[in-house]
This record gives sequence, structure tokens and C-alpha cells, in this order.
Amino acid sequence: MKGTWIARLQNLKRKPLILISMTIMTIIFAYVLSGSVGSKLSLLIATDESKMSKEVLERIQIEEDYAITVLSEQELQDTIKEKRDTIGVLLNEKTYSVLADTESDVVRNLSLNVETIYNELAFQYQIIDVGGESKWEEVEKGLENPAFQIKESSMDESKVFRYDGALQSLFGFMLYFVFYTISINVQFILEDKRSGVWNRLKLASISRFQLYFGHLSFSYLIGLVQMLLVIFVFRFIVGTNMYGGLWKVSVICSFYVLLVMAFSLFVISLVKTVSQSSVIISLLSVAFAMIGGAYWPLEIVQSEGLLAMKWLSPIYYGMEALKRVTIYGETLSDVWTYVSMMLLLGVILLAVGITLLEKRTERYHSSE
Repeated sequence: MKGTWIARLQNLKRKPLILISMTIMTIIFAYVLSGSVGSKLSLLIATDESKMSKEVLERIQIEEDYAITVLSEQELQDTIKEKRDTIGVLLNEKTYSVLADTESDVVRNLSLNVETIYNELAFQYQIIDVGGESKWEEVEKGLENPAFQIKESSMDESKVFRYDGALQSLFGFMLYFVFYTISINVQFILEDKRSGVWNRLKLASISRFQLYFGHLSFSYLIGLVQMLLVIFVFRFIVGTNMYGGLWKVSVICSFYVLLVMAFSLFVISLVKTVSQSSVIISLLSVAFAMIGGAYWPLEIVQSEGLLAMKWLSPIYYGMEALKRVTIYGETLSDVWTYVSMMLLLGVILLAVGITLLEKRTERYHSSE
């Protein structure tokens, strides 16, 4: 096993570009497509300089969910025309307008939030007009200590769709690109078998277990290091909110790497050359990313056929588990279904892949 690790490290030293490029691409794609750091919604806001519109703007600026840029009304109109994907809000004394290219849940929630602020301020002004500032202070104190305590909760939290653009992009592209990294490393087993290096190592009193364990443990470590590096960069440098689930994310990544490594081993057991393996991995990784929710949340998918296919994707198990322990605040025991599936499938695919590889090697040598 030590010799295998040394050989793989030397190969990595000679050709580090693949690992480096995959890691950098993950960071770039996740950062750019997340829309904003910390998943804040970027808003362009203009006011008509009235007292009401200025106070509404101040209320919106207090909220942590928005990254606000204040423009003039003309600048806002020009920017919205040039950049169709931006969202703008025009605040007037009695009305407001949300300027967006498409209708979405984000736009509807924003409209509801702005309307709520207008209603609260209108209520405040009405109280002040009738009873003065002192009367409003009394009402405000009463609002701080309401007669009834109302607790809001969903009947089934697991069915409530929560979206975090930063984590969706981070997890999606991380799982997608590490699929390539691990698969490329596992292909060295097939390359050694076809070139005859595998048999020469066995003649040197190295057992099959040591050969497989050496190759697979190295591939596992490379994939896990890449994932943890990306996660730590986004958590501690970019500042992405992981909802206190950093250590749970790390645990889930370790199971995901095992599953991808096992799947890659299974693929190379079915083909004859590295080029064939590369083509199959490239096709499957894109398909798995699409049906596994790496590119977009599966909650917005309407096709029942695509949703039924998600169970075939290794990326689905990792994606769902990662989102559950972060955005939804669940524990590892809550996502044990996804973790156990990754572990079970990983063990099965490892066993089947090694068996098929050994049978193919025996047939290859018997034919010679």
C-alpha cells in the first residue's frame, strides 16, 4: 500500500492541474452563481424623497435579508432595462412598485414585506395624528407586551420549502465537480491493470487487498480533501452561512466521497479502456447533477418522471442530506435515510466492482 501511495503522489505531483482546476472551478461557479455572499437578495431601490418613502427605505435597510443599492428613479429604470435579472423597488409616498422581469416567490415575498412596512407606518401616522407622539409611545409599549402570545409553526416542517441560493450553488457544484476528481483517480486502477503494472506488483508479494486499498484510500482522501477545502473557503473566507451545521456537512461529505468512489469503481469494471470510462463518467455526472438537484432545487421541478429518477443519482443523496442539516437545521439522525443509502450503495458497488474487475482480469490472462 505504501508503494501505491508513493506512486500516486508522484503522479499527482507531475499532473496536479486536474485537482487544482476542479477545486478552483467549484469555488468560482459556486461564488458567481450564488447571486450574492451570504444569500442576501440584491435590491435596487429609489424613492420620491417623501417622508413615508424614506422611512420605508430605512426599515428595509435594517433587515439582514437584503443587499440594497439606493439609486435615483431614472437610474433605477435604466438599470432594470439593461439588466433584466435584477429586482428594483420604487417607493412613493402612498404606493410602491416592484420592478422585476418575472413573477416568483422571491418577488411575492418582497412585495408582501414592503406592503407590511407601509401598513405599519400608516397605522403609526394615524395614531400620531389623533393623539400625538405620546399616544403612539403608549401604543408602542402595548405592542411590545401583547395580551396574547402567538406562536407560528408549520404542521409539517419537512414539507416547507426553504431556499438558500448560496448553499444551493455551493453544494451543487461541489458535488458535481468532485464526482470528476474521484472518478479520474479511480481510473488509475484500470490503467494499471491494462498496462500490466498491477500484475507486476502482485508478483512483488503485494496482496490484492493492499493494491485495492492503496488505490481506493488515496482516491478517497483526495476527494474528501477537495470537498473540505471548498467548504472551509466558503465558510471562513467568503462567509457563507451554514446554519451551525459545518461539522455535520463534513460528516456527510465523507459518506458521499465513499459512494462516488464506489460508483466510479463499478463503472471501470464494465469498460475496457480509460477513454470509455471517461466518456461514461462525463455523461452520467451531468445527468446525475440534473436529476439530483445540483443545478436547481428539485422542489421547483414539476415532472413526475424526473422526480422518480432522482433516486438513481448519487448526487441526490448528498445534496438532500447537506441541505437538510444546514438550511432546515436537522440533525444527522434526521438524515440517516440518505446517509445509510450512501453507505449501503457504496458497499454494494465496491463489492460488485471489485468482483467484476477480478473476473475480467482472470479472463484476460486466460485468453493470453
